[in-house]
Amino acid sequence: MINIGVLIGSFSKYSYSKKIADYLMSQTQAAKFIQINHEILPLYNPDLENKAPLEWQVFRSVVDKMDALIFVTQEYNLSIPGGLKNAIDILSVPSPEPHIYHKPALVITDSSGDRGGINANVHLQNVLRYIGMDVMNAFITIGKVQEKFNDQNQLIDDDTATQLNNNLLNFIGGL
Repeated sequence: MINIGVLIGSFSKYSYSKKIADYLMSQTQAAKFIQINHEILPLYNPDLENKAPLEWQVFRSVVDKMDALIFVTQEYNLSIPGGLKNAIDILSVPSPEPHIYHKPALVITDSSGDRGGINANVHLQNVLRYIGMDVMNAFITIGKVQEKFNDQNQLIDDDTATQLNNNLLNFIGGL
């Protein structure tokens, strides 16, 4: 069974990024999805690497066990949320082995505007490629995300569902 870790950019339990991630994790039995929480991670400081905080150690060990990662995030100020960037910084440092080097990644962004967080998507893909991840060549952006879900948090937009399902199957098929 393929293990896929899911990192959500927002810490809010009501975020649309979480709703998207929940939808994705319910769509296939071809993989085991594990949401990897990162909100308790202390800020990255290279001075702490010699005696890394326990939270970093646990986080890194969980990611080490994943075959791939999916990042689902909203756009914050034309970029990615600080907590997600902190998690990526913690993973990018070999200690002693690289944690995400050549690990496959899929990036999905959302926003309440028309563009679906395209700036965050491009930025996140650039960061992940720079640190050596194998990012799937797809720009999955969901604009006007608030219109895509009903009051029961169910995805009701068929075009969005098709886009997510097709990209998820392509991603898993490439692993």
